[in-house]
Amino acid sequence: MNAKNMKKINAKVETFCMALLKEQLSDEEAAKVTKNSVVKAEYATNKSYHYAIAMSSKGMKSILKRMLKTKPLDAITLQDVKEYCAQTGRG
Repeated sequence: MNAKNMKKINAKVETFCMALLKEQLSDEEAAKVTKNSVVKAEYATNKSYHYAIAMSSKGMKSILKRMLKTKPLDAITLQDVKEYCAQTGRG
């Protein structure tokens, strides 16, 4: 990854994390969500390992990096991320 690609990834990370967070909140609370509301790193555990959850910046960044191997960044949507999380058990 070069710096040019990481800037694009980081911009997409912020929008996706905020969208995931807003989906789980009521309309009043969702209106209050800002870039600072997103957690930088929060971890969950699976049977044998720990991973950063998708709603955190670190977790979304790692998901997008893995998805970039099969799809261009501009083609990745929030629905694609949700499907990836469901397939891998990172939900």
